Amino acid sequence: MKRALTLVVLIVIPSIILAQGTVTFGSSSMGLVQQWSSSSDSTLVPVPVSGGYVELIAASVGTALNPLGDYGGSSGFVPAYFSLAGFLAANPGWAVPYAGTLGATPLAPVPIAPAPGRFFGPTATIANIGTGADADYVVIGWTGPYPTYDAAYAADQVNPNSSLLGMSAIATTHTGDPSFTPPTPSVLLSVTFQGITLAPAVIPEPTTFLLAGLGALSLLLFRRRG
Repeated sequence: MKRALTLVVLIVIPSIILAQGTVTFGSSSMGLVQQWSSSSDSTLVPVPVSGGYVELIAASVGTALNPLGDYGGSSGFVPAYFSLAGFLAANPGWAVPYAGTLGATPLAPVPIAPAPGRFFGPTATIANIGTGADADYVVIGWTGPYPTYDAAYAADQVNPNSSLLGMSAIATTHTGDPSFTPPTPSVLLSVTFQGITLAPAVIPEPTTFLLAGLGALSLLLFRRRG
């Protein structure tokens, strides 16, 4: 029995490890990272070099996604989550890819560089999609010197319009297969990335969240008494 179990483990573990594909996280002039000109002017301009960051989130094709937020027309971007962890927790199957080929460290946000509206990041490994299979992905972004989405959101709470936020539409990409002999190269995301718009974040003040919570609690108590 133990030998049979050991054999199953030896077969399954390599399959799990190899269930992944590789991409190169970069963009082209056909998929720019753009921002509102100001908090009151929705005219789009490329995010300047070192003026913001983008982060890659990916999943197997067809995985349901609750957006990071919604674009409210003339009002800007209305985020639904104040942290990346909260966003990922609400979206099982979506995750930050790993850095490198067969990596183990999550890919860090990539700054806008070397040209306005453009970014060029390293190779990333998307896990749990099937070896070399296609993957769905989105790119989230923000402006300012903040190294993470959480920090950009927090800055907006303290000082509105400190950072412009946004999320791209879902795109699908092929991936490279590092386990193939010979390995197939990582796939450039610049081929499928159509760009992203960063807009003023419409974030309710903490007191608004508190009042909303108290209202929901009062309604619950009222229904129980009834």
